[in-house]
Amino acid sequence: MVIYGWRTSHIKTEGNTQLTCPHCGEKGGIYNSVYGRYVHIFWIPTISIGKTGAAQCQHCKKVYEPKEMNDDMKRSYKTMKGDTRIPFWHFSGAAVIAVLIGLFAINDKVEAQDELEYLNNPMVGDVYEYEADNNEYSTLKVIEVSKDSVFFIYNNYTYTQKSGIEIIDVDTCYSDEAYMVSREELMEMYNEGTIYDVNRK
Repeated sequence: MVIYGWRTSHIKTEGNTQLTCPHCGEKGGIYNSVYGRYVHIFWIPTISIGKTGAAQCQHCKKVYEPKEMNDDMKRSYKTMKGDTRIPFWHFSGAAVIAVLIGLFAINDKVEAQDELEYLNNPMVGDVYEYEADNNEYSTLKVIEVSKDSVFFIYNNYTYTQKSGIEIIDVDTCYSDEAYMVSREELMEMYNEGTIYDVNRK
């Protein structure tokens, strides 16, 4: 269950000695407060959705929403609100997500480089994950490598999804009959997407 919603946090409060409270008539007791609003996921601030605020008289405790302020109070409040920056931590969740996306992208790039290295320099024991048929996946295991060719055995079983296919990558699942493809054919199978992953233990 994902818990999400929006919350408000106090950013800044500042008094204005020149303002007079319309309610009690006291001068110098009006304080403006600015609050930041943000979307949270599992209570982690993720995206800022702006600022809000209000003014309060410290003498009579009357609270004024922006729409209730007179012109002088509105001017003072808007100036302070405009000068108040949203805290960086209101975006902390988005920053974490961006970092994770970056790490996944780097990891994918490294894995792709490793796969090309494995295909260019195959070794006995390498396991190729491939699409056997529509929505069916299986594995090939390299048993011999020559200068121009790669010899492998087929897995006798298929799996219905790419993830979790390691469940059928056990010695007893492979056939005894060997097959051969050229290194060029092997690379073509990878480029076409028939072979989609290479594992080297």
